[in-house]
Amino acid sequence: MKEKKAVQEAFTELSSHYEEAIDGELNLFWGWSYHKFLEELVNQTTFQKNQKILDIATGTLVLPRKILEQKVPGIQITGLDITESMLRQGQKKLKAEGIDSAIDLTCADAMALPYSDGSFDIVVSGLASHHMNIPLMLSEMKRVLKPDGLLSVIDVGTSPFWDLPIVKGIARVVAYIYFLMKENPVRAWAEALAMSNLRTPEGWEEDLQKAGFIGIRIVKLSSKYKWIPEPLSIQSQQNGRNND
Repeated sequence: MKEKKAVQEAFTELSSHYEEAIDGELNLFWGWSYHKFLEELVNQTTFQKNQKILDIATGTLVLPRKILEQKVPGIQITGLDITESMLRQGQKKLKAEGIDSAIDLTCADAMALPYSDGSFDIVVSGLASHHMNIPLMLSEMKRVLKPDGLLSVIDVGTSPFWDLPIVKGIARVVAYIYFLMKENPVRAWAEALAMSNLRTPEGWEEDLQKAGFIGIRIVKLSSKYKWIPEPLSIQSQQNGRNND
């Protein structure tokens, strides 16, 4: 609960300059722009006509806008975020681009999705899973996916070395100090807490298998520095059966 509250407070304050801030952070540590990072998710995901797509932690709707750029006929996109101010910023951008009617928005918790079982063909999430309880998030993603539905996630990752308790503890302190200096105490606290949720590729595979996903594909993307673990692109499928 305290992590959820920290995320809401941090991203409420960040919402007015979210895309610029994340762009700078990704560039600094991994050499990616925010838009290119989410384009990688779109490139790794096959979208087909008339599909229903859910974007979890949609933020300012950059990912839905990029999916719409694919011009796939008949797709319906729902963007969900726990922070209302992020959705408001996204709506402003959509209206400025004249596409606000193409995306439905929901302000809700990704770990308690307000949708019926089997509601979506594809669930996507970009640069967000490290702020969540990943096993619970995956359980909810699987629940709302149709049988044989596709899950596609892109996020920062970790490595066995960075996953060592002492190294993770140091990284948590460094993250707190960095975001305290750059942003504010609530963002620093949210990012420090998120360090515990980072996964190695092996960790992601284990969690996906436990959740009942199949056809798991995990790709390491490039990182600006060899000592910083690579971002991860993750795709898998619902196993053809809804949760028991």
